[in-house]
Amino acid sequence: MAEKPTPKCPIRIGDPCSLCFPGATGPQDCGLVYLVQSDPELRDQLADKRREGRSRRAAAS
Repeated sequence: MAEKPTPKCPIRIGDPCSLCFPGATGPQDCGLVYLVQSDPELRDQLADKRREGRSRRAAAS
């Protein structure tokens, strides 16, 4: 039987979802993800971090 894939945390880039928010069953219903995605400034900061990470990985290749 195939294992279920482990969802990635959209906030802690590269880390698996550890269900750190009480009551969450994954990123889809995580209050922290909701808060970050609903705040334009935090959402932009997260997008910047993702771009930086992609740039670093591309430079290392």
